[in-house]
Amino acid sequence: MKFNLNLISAKALFLWLLIFTPLSISTLQAQDFYDINKIQEIKIYFSQSNWSSLLITAAQSTAEPYTFCKKVVINGVAFDSVGVKYKGNSTFNATRKKNPWHIELDNVKEQNYQGYKDIKLANIFQDPSCVREALSYELMQPYTDLPKANFAKVWVNDTLVGLYTNTEAVTKTFCKKHFPSSSNNIFVKCTPPSLMGGTGGASSVAYLGTDSTKYYSSYEMYSDYGWKQLIHLCDTLNNKPAADFEKILDIDHTLWMLAFNILFVNLDSYTGSFTQNYYLWRDDNGRFNPIIWDLNMSFGGFPGGVSGGAGGGLDSLGMAKLSPFTHETNAAKPLISKVLSNDRFRKMYIAHLRTMTNEAFKSGKYRTRGEAMRTIIDNAVLNDPNNLSTYALFKTNFYYGSTGGTGGPGGGGGGTPGIVSLVENKIKYLDTLAVMKLATPVISNITSTPNVKLNDTAWITTKVTGSYTGGVLIGYRLKTTDLFKRVEMFDDGLHKDGAANDGTFGIGFKMTNPLMEYYIWSENANAGIFSPERAEHEYYQVAAGVSAGEVVINELMASNTKTAKDEKDQFDDWVELYNKSTTAVDISGWFISDNPDNRPKWKFPQGTSIPAGGYLIVWADEDSSQNTATSFHANFKLSGSGESVLLCQKDTSIVDQITFGVQKSDISFGRRPNGTGSFVALTPTFNANNNTATTSIEELLPENALQIFPNPVHTEGVTVRLDSDKNLDLMVYNTLGQTVFKGNILKETYIETAAWQKGLYIVRIGNLSKKLVVH
Repeated sequence: MKFNLNLISAKALFLWLLIFTPLSISTLQAQDFYDINKIQEIKIYFSQSNWSSLLITAAQSTAEPYTFCKKVVINGVAFDSVGVKYKGNSTFNATRKKNPWHIELDNVKEQNYQGYKDIKLANIFQDPSCVREALSYELMQPYTDLPKANFAKVWVNDTLVGLYTNTEAVTKTFCKKHFPSSSNNIFVKCTPPSLMGGTGGASSVAYLGTDSTKYYSSYEMYSDYGWKQLIHLCDTLNNKPAADFEKILDIDHTLWMLAFNILFVNLDSYTGSFTQNYYLWRDDNGRFNPIIWDLNMSFGGFPGGVSGGAGGGLDSLGMAKLSPFTHETNAAKPLISKVLSNDRFRKMYIAHLRTMTNEAFKSGKYRTRGEAMRTIIDNAVLNDPNNLSTYALFKTNFYYGSTGGTGGPGGGGGGTPGIVSLVENKIKYLDTLAVMKLATPVISNITSTPNVKLNDTAWITTKVTGSYTGGVLIGYRLKTTDLFKRVEMFDDGLHKDGAANDGTFGIGFKMTNPLMEYYIWSENANAGIFSPERAEHEYYQVAAGVSAGEVVINELMASNTKTAKDEKDQFDDWVELYNKSTTAVDISGWFISDNPDNRPKWKFPQGTSIPAGGYLIVWADEDSSQNTATSFHANFKLSGSGESVLLCQKDTSIVDQITFGVQKSDISFGRRPNGTGSFVALTPTFNANNNTATTSIEELLPENALQIFPNPVHTEGVTVRLDSDKNLDLMVYNTLGQTVFKGNILKETYIETAAWQKGLYIVRIGNLSKKLVVH
């Protein structure tokens, strides 16, 4: 299941993660193998003295067999029986000491490093700046599903080979993580096996007839079957109306890819002369998803140009002035010409291009992140014994173009453009284009029904100005694994939208599932805009409240020394449940746990019920032997330094969950107001209404007083805003209850998160707490 929890309202994010998401510490914490702030260390050991010739011979073979090494050690973790080989086309050279690697940890036996089995190491070919690939992958992460990348130093038999770009492999595992997938999906590598350009040799999705053998020179089929479906995709794009495209192709992923290729001048791609370097994954919805791949020559590093074959070189200024509509009439590139011939898709394409330009380029983010990466690898580049460029060019090429480039497929180019100079010229060029300056509608005041319940109707409304009739659409889905469907919103006064024709649009959806995801699209005759602008990759959410008896975790105490005793006169930790409903709720077979990875840790016995408006105490004393028909003792204790508590139904779906930080002895942590409010430190109200408790907060802050944005955050930091005149303590905890930030806030403060691990955090001010996701 893909968790694109981006730009949702803070309240919706809190409710969904708190109530429905199966939170796992192992999955929420960062996979630091692709932590951009740390250079990985990979050591390869061969027992064969002729290992180099074995790898070269294999690389020159059409079969490309793996060579088995003695062991591979990744950041100190050793693996044996590992298959390794050189990879790449122009990046591989038999006389070169620093060739790209493909390491397959599970070639012989099942093993992985932090969940990764395939390791792809690029030799930073034709990039004096050394950051093109890693920077491109990072800047593109907010917009589409694509690999992560950082840097690694590689040794062979304890001899340093050099610095590499370490890029997450696009494998079936990767695809299943990002797309709705089962065990029977179609996986296609769109790089011609023969690396031929021109008709029949490019991975262009051109229709070549029904004979599958005509496609063999253009694609590699990585699944057991799929040629028939691939041909159907080609036939649809080339011979069917655009209305059929979205049934078989993820148009949004396609548009982001095309916009990226133009903006980042990524010409070793579908947009370039060889029409290659992407993957297609056909998901459970029967739709092909393009996946961007191989970005080592982005930012103008590829000299092959954009012509139909080799020889179409562009100089740096020509690259900067590459039109957004390059190939729009080229029938040999239907992903461009056919898709952009549709007026709505064309407007969406420009909307995506505009968003990326503003966020990645005009904001200066590309430069800030590029300079940060250069600092990280500076010493590694200086000491790289087999650098394919020079340290002097590394110091300058990020800013200025190099001369006398190393050459490459397609010829032309005459050196490598400087990233900064290319981007700044690209910005200037785009600012001259009328299409980039067209007035778009304005979308504002997006609201959804608060506290909606399962099977009730959730109403979405928004204010839109500058659209035309039929130009306000909502893309929605009731499951993350479903496709977004776009339908028209109404301004007729009948859909919770106020008066008819007042510019407020509304629509209702029955919440048959606990979560609805949506975005707004509006267009006029000339241009369109998304809200959120990164849609469909990011979206808003509506979370339906739990209807299973309205049972909640109401109060807990993790350090009980004198407050309440169990039937053995022991001061044990305790958790209080509360039934908010007007009828008794049978919780027989439900579970309570302090471990998100082990939800069914302790099971409520048969016959356990909580009366209407009643309470139930669970002693967290790790002594289930004390259980009776009326006294419940769980097989875990609570940690005074902080952790999580989960309440789950019989199927282990989460009913309620609370993550807490460091606790003070004999001070409880409970909901205020009782049963519905945010958690706050209380004088204990054991087995009773929390509204009678006193708190350490002079004045309870309203829930909407706390805002966090952006949330989720991808890099850099977040702004925390509090609607209060008080100077209050601000704390941030991770899922283990550890404090990662401690400070104070008066109105607003900024917290840097760049060094934090990816995952879930709790931001707490007084009686308020909200969840923050760091991607």
